Amino acid sequence: MRDSIRQNKELNGCPAGLHSSGLDQSCSLCAPKLAFTAEEEAILGHMRAIKQQARHITERLKALDRASDGVTSESPLAKDDTEWVELNKELNRLRRDWKEWDDRLDTAIETKLIRLGHRQPK
Repeated sequence: MRDSIRQNKELNGCPAGLHSSGLDQSCSLCAPKLAFTAEEEAILGHMRAIKQQARHITERLKALDRASDGVTSESPLAKDDTEWVELNKELNRLRRDWKEWDDRLDTAIETKLIRLGHRQPK
């Protein structure tokens, strides 16, 4: 049995010899760096939502910029400045939110490392 596990490790790269097709990102033995606490998962979920919102806003801003290329300010086709300003305000708010959640993530990681004994409490 140990010989077969050892052969699996050599063939697949899984430390436990559990997977037939290489490293499995969901296995804590294959990817121990990906072991998140529930708090970290929640924070990362918020950060993913912020990133998704920011993508939609930046796409719209790019579309507004493309539409306004070569258009003069007297033209009725000129860029809608109010929409552009509002989108930029929203993007700046999302950047502030991102920074706040990033700080929370750093705190959660620090707490985890202290609990695991890798760092000393301050």
